[in-house]
Amino acid sequence: MIYSWTPRLLYIQLISVVLVSISKPVGGTASFNTTVFVPENAAVGTVVAHHSTSLQVASTTYRLLDGNDYDRFSLIENQDAVKVANPLDCRIQSIYQLQILILIGNERNLTENTTLWNLTVHVLDVPEYPPYYNKTCETPERSSGVPRLLEFTNCFLNISTSTGFKIKETADLVTVTKRSVYFSLENDLHVCELNVTFGIKHIQDVANAHIFAKAGVLHITQYSVGGANKISAILINRDVIRDPEYPFELPMVFSELVASKGLNPMWVDNDRYRYFVLVSIGVLKTATPVTYKLEFTDVKFSMPYGNVTGTAQITLKLAGCPHGKYGAFCDKNCACKNEARCHGFNGACLCAPGWKGVACDIPTPAVAIDVLPEGSMYITGNVSLQCRPVHINVSSMTWWFRSSRNNSSKVFIQTSRNISIQPILPETNGVYTCEAGTPDGQILERNYVLEVMECPPGLHGERCDRPCDCLHNVGCDRWTGCVCEAGWTGPTCDTPCPSGTFGTNCEEPCRCENGAECNPFNGTCICPPDLTGKNCESLKQRGAVYTAQQTSKFLIMLVFILPVLFVTVACIVIRRRGRKFLREQRQEPIQEELQLLGVNQRQDLVETLERDPQNLTLGELVGVGTFGHVVEGTLQQPEKLPVRVAVKTVNLNVNQGNVYADFYREVGILVHLFDQSLHTKEDEKVMHPNIIQLYGVVTLSDPKRIILEFAPHGDLQMYLTRLRDDIDAVNWATLLGFAVDVSKALQELERVRIVHRDVAALNVVITDQMVAKLADFGLARDVYTNTVYERTNQHGRDELLPMKWMALESLQYGEYTCQSDVWSFGVMLWEIASLGEEPRYPGPFRPDCCQMVNMLRQGIRMEKPLECSIDLYRLMCQSWCDVGKHRPTAVELEERLVNLIKTIKDGVQSDDDVDQLSDVLGKTKDAEVGCTSVAVWESTI
Repeated sequence: MIYSWTPRLLYIQLISVVLVSISKPVGGTASFNTTVFVPENAAVGTVVAHHSTSLQVASTTYRLLDGNDYDRFSLIENQDAVKVANPLDCRIQSIYQLQILILIGNERNLTENTTLWNLTVHVLDVPEYPPYYNKTCETPERSSGVPRLLEFTNCFLNISTSTGFKIKETADLVTVTKRSVYFSLENDLHVCELNVTFGIKHIQDVANAHIFAKAGVLHITQYSVGGANKISAILINRDVIRDPEYPFELPMVFSELVASKGLNPMWVDNDRYRYFVLVSIGVLKTATPVTYKLEFTDVKFSMPYGNVTGTAQITLKLAGCPHGKYGAFCDKNCACKNEARCHGFNGACLCAPGWKGVACDIPTPAVAIDVLPEGSMYITGNVSLQCRPVHINVSSMTWWFRSSRNNSSKVFIQTSRNISIQPILPETNGVYTCEAGTPDGQILERNYVLEVMECPPGLHGERCDRPCDCLHNVGCDRWTGCVCEAGWTGPTCDTPCPSGTFGTNCEEPCRCENGAECNPFNGTCICPPDLTGKNCESLKQRGAVYTAQQTSKFLIMLVFILPVLFVTVACIVIRRRGRKFLREQRQEPIQEELQLLGVNQRQDLVETLERDPQNLTLGELVGVGTFGHVVEGTLQQPEKLPVRVAVKTVNLNVNQGNVYADFYREVGILVHLFDQSLHTKEDEKVMHPNIIQLYGVVTLSDPKRIILEFAPHGDLQMYLTRLRDDIDAVNWATLLGFAVDVSKALQELERVRIVHRDVAALNVVITDQMVAKLADFGLARDVYTNTVYERTNQHGRDELLPMKWMALESLQYGEYTCQSDVWSFGVMLWEIASLGEEPRYPGPFRPDCCQMVNMLRQGIRMEKPLECSIDLYRLMCQSWCDVGKHRPTAVELEERLVNLIKTIKDGVQSDDDVDQLSDVLGKTKDAEVGCTSVAVWESTI
């Protein structure tokens, strides 16, 4: 007899050795014996043994008489075989003596027509089975959200090079992609580790990985903030093997990754996956977010990057799976029964009192403690403990208590089934033990640990008897009371930070020099006009020479004080008149641009929105172009808290008139939209909810700036691109909801008679409340990118035009109307359906103006994206009608999209229906899809 198994395999093939012996008939009944060996991880339904075919006749009946403890086995109906009926566990029982009665022929004459089958089943121990339930990395059960065991949040990357190139990206990877990520979860007695392999196939990501490989950045190890958890990352190139002459030490090569089974099997022979990143994280704690921060300085890369310095940060959280599911993607079914808890890593079961076994389906005598009320408990609250017998009769129940404040022995409380703790106080925390006695003298016990540390909301103190009267706070700590937000201090957070301090609880000293004040929230120095530098230190650097010069100037001023006063008064008069003239001159471009659009502008409102540049604190670069850039910043507002903003700026060294024309056009339109808005917030006028908020402008000084609302999720095109790797997890209702937001913005533009001229996913931003807002009314065509804008000359004006988004009449005649914005809106819908792909027409990837006009006049339109529904594509085509009045209005767009979203949520149209309709449409030319003779072009590219 030979049997073997391989550790760490999910399934071990059943290996049976059958020993059969037949006994002579005794009293007319024959019997025979069979012995089989079955590994304990045999799946339910596995056949254990077959009855000898030599004893079978036409009518044979089998009955399982005895030895089947806990119903671990059953007979296969209409077959001569025994199978595994419930999960096995050799720790509970390793041998089963099954007696099976075989009835042959006429059942009435049992003494002459029966056979007794004695089947002995040996359950073999399998290493690392059953899976171990490690409470260290226990995961919660989630009732909402994306079904993913893990969530990656607070992802942050900030890289700068010695050549001046900078990258700053933030993201929350709540949806982990199944196509490009493979998880291996280690969860045994000593290890609680997560291994993640990222398969890299996108051409841009492959290029970046190649740059890191050439720089020798192949293995990085870093401890988490606080030092308890370790993370390591290994970069693996498919084409590199171990070679002593290889210039860098290789921690792992592709063949070793395959052997470790840390790789998706489908990637092994797929050459599109060029690089792999193996990330190991451990030790993970139960549902506690862990932040990892990596800093690297002067890593030598090849040109044009040079030395690279940066910071990367990511927070990992075990978010948990829904009830009955486990695995990284919550796609595996738990076998746990009888209210057992299922471990999210490996499906191990934590049995409730009174149950045991792999699946917690074998009853066992025990006592349980029920806690009421369930959920959160606070100091000064109440709790009731009930001792409950399970699968046993008890004659007495006794409660004992051992305080957590000292190591004293347990003390008697009372003899009863229930106890109540009213109120919960620090001294009532400890271990409560229920002892249950049976009539035959057996004693069973169960412990419950009461460890309540939090106060009820609004209270603090050791006994939670002091109120939290906090004003500007982010929480109320039980011991310290109010936890103030940055910039405030005092017992109730009602006192601004004293001069010279800033930050949380005003604990940080201000580093500003020469008497300059600092921002009480972030410590940024507010320098007066004659000082510069991060800490306003330029005055200190000048030293004695500067002081002597100032003294000399002061003496001269005293000698000539009267003439100077006279000249000063004259200058003030002239300056005031000059400022008024200059203001009028500098506001003229705004008026000129708006007059071209037929819009009248209030001069006083433009002056009201003018902001002092000194109230702006500029931060990281967001976007850059040849003529302008956008940075993140903070705007100080009178009698208000600072606000996070995006600042759009025209470069000082640019003299092109068209750039300033676009700038003044955007300023004028935004001011006009602000003036005509019918919306208010806290009794103040604000922009339409789906148009980016204007906080002010800087036009009276250089550089000229537009101060706008900051959108942390970036533009819609970037947002769509991040969804491409996991199409199955895309929420199409949410994406179409963004389109509904833009249609509402178009309705507002139509109401105030403004044409946007550049409706595209690139020019729609997503706020932190996941609301889409239309933005970029002029300057964005260079600030973010000019790769999708083609330079052309229309009516004597050199412009960068988004031709793939433009209506036919705009390309031919330079006509822009609300209906031409609808055409662009249809292209934006195509971008959404394709998850941020650049629009593609047949022929050249970026056709010129003449080529575009010829294609559109012939009725050629873009193909339906792969994941697009037929109804959405029909709406696109209707938006691309040659005649503007046949296109849907902005109101009709909203109505149609709302109906599409309702269809998606209700599941009215099945995927099979969509695929079938898509196939028909994709193979049909000159198809009627809602507008006049719109041909569906079959691209040959």
